[in-house]
Amino acid sequence: MRAQVVLTSAESKKLIAKGILQMDKVKAALQKGLVAIHPSSTTYFIMEELGCPRPSEVWVCGWIIPKGTCVSGEVLEISKREGPMENILDFPHTWVFRKGKFQSGMKLGEILQEMDVNDVYIKAGNALDLQGNVGVMLARLDGGTISRVIGAARGKGFEIILGIGLEKLIPLSIKEASKEAGARKMDYAMGIPVGLIPVDGITVTEIQAIKMLTGAEAIPIGSGGLAGAEGSTTLVIKGEEEQVKKGIDLVKSVKGAKLPNPRIYECSECSHGTCQANKRRP
Repeated sequence: MRAQVVLTSAESKKLIAKGILQMDKVKAALQKGLVAIHPSSTTYFIMEELGCPRPSEVWVCGWIIPKGTCVSGEVLEISKREGPMENILDFPHTWVFRKGKFQSGMKLGEILQEMDVNDVYIKAGNALDLQGNVGVMLARLDGGTISRVIGAARGKGFEIILGIGLEKLIPLSIKEASKEAGARKMDYAMGIPVGLIPVDGITVTEIQAIKMLTGAEAIPIGSGGLAGAEGSTTLVIKGEEEQVKKGIDLVKSVKGAKLPNPRIYECSECSHGTCQANKRRP
């Protein structure tokens, strides 16, 4: 049996969140260990699936909006109120579940020190290549949170799980693309110039999520759309009748998924140190 379905960007994120929570590693860590989740528009839906309210004023850190690569309004407000974060290991916005119980306010350095081979770190990606490799954009010149997580994962053996929609597929390898990106390399940028760092981990797209949740195969046949379907993914779900029907029900269950309204600052109100809009301002 075959079925054709369409997922908007937000619906894909919710589907991927459902798939991640189905993983044995995540289930085990939620029950007996520690699950650390970096705030993002994909991992937001993990919190929703776990029945948790948005745990802090930060639900996403950086984003791409029509005017360019930018920092969320929530992060900018905190920076204005408390000053810029000098040490990224003091990052306090990671969502943490210890043996299934939510805990907020832990600093990243404390979390990484505690994590071990039984734990997982969940992060969204910004770029996906045809081999399933994932790249993460970073605006901070010190490598941001992800560089610290990569180092800790290599030393302590915990798994990084990367949720990423097919809308972020790029036509060359993450390794090649990462060589061309970089905050210090750009002579011009729409917004904050960013680097792209390859991240080793378990990649979960709509394809893996549907397979884990239904047993069916998902084949992408188109991308994009209009009238709110910009960034959407069109899939064919293929398999046994029962599998495909489960896939249809799964997609229907995420239809209408929405993210919180973004709080976007005007460039005139922002003083981010590396944003090129600030450099062009007289």
